[in-house]
Amino acid sequence: MSNEVDAKTARERAKAIAEQRRAERRNRKRKCVVCGVEESDKTPLTAHPEGIGPACKDEVTCLARKAASGR
Repeated sequence: MSNEVDAKTARERAKAIAEQRRAERRNRKRKCVVCGVEESDKTPLTAHPEGIGPACKDEVTCLARKAASGR
């Protein structure tokens, strides 16, 4: 009977850990693969044309941010 209780508590703990990880994944901010800026209302991200990940919607300002951070 002790094994059943231990197994049940282990399953419940595993479910709690999995739910916590799912919540963290949902709340994580996406970053642009080109300039590294986080997604916000001012800088919405879209799919990169080459398929390498999320990128800024406005390519000109994205490249300007990348050049400014590279100095």
